[in-house]
Amino acid sequence: MYISSYRALPMAQSLRGLGDAAQYVQQTAGAATPVVATAAAGSVSSILGVSAAVAVPLIGAAIFGVTLAITALLRRACGKTCVVTSEWANQAEPILADNIRAYFGTAAPRSRSQQAAALANFDAVWAQLQQLCSQPGLGPAGQNCIGDRQRGACKWRQTADSPLLAYPGQPQPGECWNWFSGYRDPIANDTRVVDDAELALSSAGAEISSAVASVGGVPSLFLAVGLIAVVWGVSQS
Repeated sequence: MYISSYRALPMAQSLRGLGDAAQYVQQTAGAATPVVATAAAGSVSSILGVSAAVAVPLIGAAIFGVTLAITALLRRACGKTCVVTSEWANQAEPILADNIRAYFGTAAPRSRSQQAAALANFDAVWAQLQQLCSQPGLGPAGQNCIGDRQRGACKWRQTADSPLLAYPGQPQPGECWNWFSGYRDPIANDTRVVDDAELALSSAGAEISSAVASVGGVPSLFLAVGLIAVVWGVSQS
């Protein structure tokens, strides 16, 4: 199981590409069909459903930063000669690790928009992997590329020293581990998610409480002065 930049893993663990051997597919030779990058060549709006200007205040800079990394990866997935090897999966997986880290690094409760954005990031990467590995010229290697990582797959098992265990909902050591159980399901099953409006009200309330606390007894003083003014006004009428 490859875990972003947390630690170096043995070669056998870190390279989890297209089966046991790298597959080189020449589009010009007709071995595979041309590949069109998923999600409109990796545009932010096509992945998140909103523009970059809207996305940052909505989901936060950390999750949005992962989206930018994914868009860059999708755009460079293939050139005139498409080379499909374990390299693409190994480039994509650290971004998925960054995605779950950015999501759970966001203070709880997290918003529905933040959850949806993190899930959309995963889905964009997965869709591209399926598209690349489903090319007819790859044969069994392409099938393994998808099959080893799909939901329910058990080619890898969770390790006791995996940093992913820090995030709730992860498979426990020894249990089957795949891209879905490791990178998507914990986000999808997060129990500390609230509607955006509720989170906004909660944040506003916290800011008001903080403001009141920062000035100590001043609000009470204002209230007392106000009451004196009212009483004085009544006595003069």
